[in-house]
Amino acid sequence: MSSVAKGFASIKKYSEKRLSGRFLGELKTFVIQFSPAFLVLWFLRKVLVKNEYHLKRESIKFFQLSNGAYSEKYHHKCDRLLLIALKLIDSSFPKQYLSLLRSSVKYTITDPAGRRNCSDSIFLATNQLVADQFDATGWYQLSRGLFSLGYFRAAWVAREHSIDLSIEESFKFDASLTDKKRCLEAHLERGEFETVSNLIKGNHDKHNFGILLDLLRKSFVKEGTDQNLKQFDGKKTFELLIKDKSVALVGPGVNDLLYGDEIDSVDPVFRVRFGGRESLRQKYDGSRCDIAQFNDLSVIREAPRNSAEFAFIDGLKLIVVFRDEPPKVRDINVVNIFLDLPVYRSTATSGLVNLVAVIMNSPTKLKIYGFDFYSRLGQYDSELMSFYRVNGWKFGATYSTVFRDGFLSCAAIAKSFSAHDPVSNFCFAQNLYKAGLFDIEPYGKSILELTPYQYVERLEEMLGDW
Repeated sequence: MSSVAKGFASIKKYSEKRLSGRFLGELKTFVIQFSPAFLVLWFLRKVLVKNEYHLKRESIKFFQLSNGAYSEKYHHKCDRLLLIALKLIDSSFPKQYLSLLRSSVKYTITDPAGRRNCSDSIFLATNQLVADQFDATGWYQLSRGLFSLGYFRAAWVAREHSIDLSIEESFKFDASLTDKKRCLEAHLERGEFETVSNLIKGNHDKHNFGILLDLLRKSFVKEGTDQNLKQFDGKKTFELLIKDKSVALVGPGVNDLLYGDEIDSVDPVFRVRFGGRESLRQKYDGSRCDIAQFNDLSVIREAPRNSAEFAFIDGLKLIVVFRDEPPKVRDINVVNIFLDLPVYRSTATSGLVNLVAVIMNSPTKLKIYGFDFYSRLGQYDSELMSFYRVNGWKFGATYSTVFRDGFLSCAAIAKSFSAHDPVSNFCFAQNLYKAGLFDIEPYGKSILELTPYQYVERLEEMLGDW
């Protein structure tokens, strides 16, 4: 066959593959939206040929879809999607528990005031499930689903089973590298640092466990930035701004006390989701910003150089992103931070990644503000959500969800908890705090001094009766 013919054949094969993939995607959407549960399960197993592990992981999508139907009070759609999610975790899911969860969700839709009784019932029933009913992945996916439905205490029980089993499964003869990583994450979350240290001895540590242990023991020594780097390099700028300095790291939570002067008195001030100085309440939040973190700079980067709407970043000394970006935007240095933090079976929030990045650059003092760890409705109030809807493009994100008082607001908040495991991130931050690596304002301190279970109770209390 000639090279031209081979080229046409390759193009045809690629086109067919793309069309096939698009067709399957559209078919999957149709099946999920309109088919009964048994047909959806058959389609995922036989047509998409997903193995048991991936079926369990697929369950969270159906929990989230169920939550969406839940928010809109579509009883039958919510129930069908919830049934699929539970069956994906285990086809022999205990019928009594399955019925209780489905009926409780439907009951909450019709009578939100009875929410607490539903939650108590699910919590007790989850406690009564046999620990070996599911494997570590099954328990964890159940916990994510329960978080997305707002049953936080029950999610905690499922999560604890997952952690126990992750430790057990790592010692099996056929344990994979992922199983062993989950085991290390579990021990780390529980503060069992010596165990982690012993397990990684002699093994290649590619997930930063050793670095984190050194941070917690205050024995971490950062490798010096390459002296050949030019002054405008983002990494060098970050180090020069942080090292041996007093740093204020300001998160997106609502400050309700007068921290403005305190924040403005340190150098540098690092803000997560900086929306411009006009968005700051000086008495509460301060007015300075030296370092700002954004998720995506594409909108800012592609705008005309003299575009007035992007003037809010002028005067910054550094911009932090978590993805590949050019080294400068509007003459401001940009640093790409890549930290794969070992939080249990989840990913770290941007706030946690920024916190660790600052600690690793050896400030003399670090205090954080606006980190309430999702523990109060104030961070979801209408004023803040309105600000996000208007200014979300600045952060590389859109905030289109309509948050309202009461039921719809709570369901939307609960759904967001399945994206980043709140307990994993809380425990990680708590371990750093206990090691004395940063200070925090009083409200945040009151949260970090809770036990993990008390923190989960606080989340459920925060949402109230829906």
